[in-house]
Amino acid sequence: MERYLGIVLILALTFFAKGFFQSPAILGTSTPSPTETLPVNQPITTESSFTEKLQEETEILPKQVVYQNDPETEAGEEKVLEEGSDGKKIKIYKTIYTKDGKEYEKKLISVETTPAEDKKILRGTKIVWRILDTADGQISYWKKIRVWATHYDGGAGCAGCSGRGFTAIGLRAGKGVIAVDPSVIKLRSKVYIPGYGPAVAGDTGGAIKGNIIDLGFDDAHTAGWSARFVDIYLL
Repeated sequence: MERYLGIVLILALTFFAKGFFQSPAILGTSTPSPTETLPVNQPITTESSFTEKLQEETEILPKQVVYQNDPETEAGEEKVLEEGSDGKKIKIYKTIYTKDGKEYEKKLISVETTPAEDKKILRGTKIVWRILDTADGQISYWKKIRVWATHYDGGAGCAGCSGRGFTAIGLRAGKGVIAVDPSVIKLRSKVYIPGYGPAVAGDTGGAIKGNIIDLGFDDAHTAGWSARFVDIYLL
């Protein structure tokens, strides 16, 4: 009996010793529990639901035209002194998009502006008189302008006139009164039109813009004028 007890005791001590020396606590190692915090320097990988993108928008700042009058240069003559250049304004935006590509937020983060440089033109103001022989006799003029000349009927109530047969400056519409763009030919200016004769710039019109004039006739049906380009002379 004592022999069997000794064998059991030896086996028990052997099993206990084996478990003791292989224990993680004894060997200096441990398995972290699910609730333990990971070390600070260990990277954590996450998946963001947003993406960012920088966008650039450019706005052109048009150059301005600046005229400098020159009394030593003949009226009607111009000379470009400086071409100038357009400016621009560059805006940088940071746009945030959701995972499905929709815009979530847009912020302006910087603005850079390059100012425009004016275009400078020298414009002559000196009046130089010239002589021209015409079918209506000799005339003295100071400026020649090429225009597109149409015509209107000053009779029958003058549907195209400024009001009931009278022009913008109060003249009766008809032969010798033309409509002009006042930014090109000043109202009340005296002009000569080859094939038409002398006239006064006495009216305006909605379709008369730039180098277009409208010649008045007492009866446009018998005038024999067809729209065309013609050189006119300011007297």
